[in-house]
Amino acid sequence: MVSARPVRAAGLLIALLCLLFIHPVTAEGRADWQDYAWQQFDIASCDRRGAELACPPYHQRWDWKRNQWVDMTIAIDLATGRLRLTQQLTNHDRYDDDNVCVTMLVIDADGHTVMAHHQNWHSLPGTLVQRDFALRSSRLAATDTVHIGSKQCRQGPHQDDAVYAAVRAAIRP
Repeated sequence: MVSARPVRAAGLLIALLCLLFIHPVTAEGRADWQDYAWQQFDIASCDRRGAELACPPYHQRWDWKRNQWVDMTIAIDLATGRLRLTQQLTNHDRYDDDNVCVTMLVIDADGHTVMAHHQNWHSLPGTLVQRDFALRSSRLAATDTVHIGSKQCRQGPHQDDAVYAAVRAAIRP
């Protein structure tokens, strides 16, 4: 017969090791997202255009050695809590296709994520793909900075999906 004391001790040891070695999702900025080329801007740098703020555009290569680009524009209406996002992938390489991860994080003054957006797209050779997104948050008025990052997702079409799900789950309403 096995004593319950060693089993409980082993369970406690495993729990402690998990706390020490497993990185929890912080949902506070870029720390959870690995190998992205990040740009950030303060909301104060966005230009007022009517009821919306037009923020600086994001323009970044997803593969540093090829003519392949991610572009993103953002317009924010703080009064309604609405963020409009236009995302474009331009693949000038006629022979190379890639999965491309693009992530946007909207951060408040305390460093907490207010809103997150993540896409993992497959870009075919010589193509341009563009999509518009509308996101809402009741906490958008608390926005301080926006972080936008992109990378080539060499692990395929679902790379970083779990990170995105965990970050979204940790966002406070």
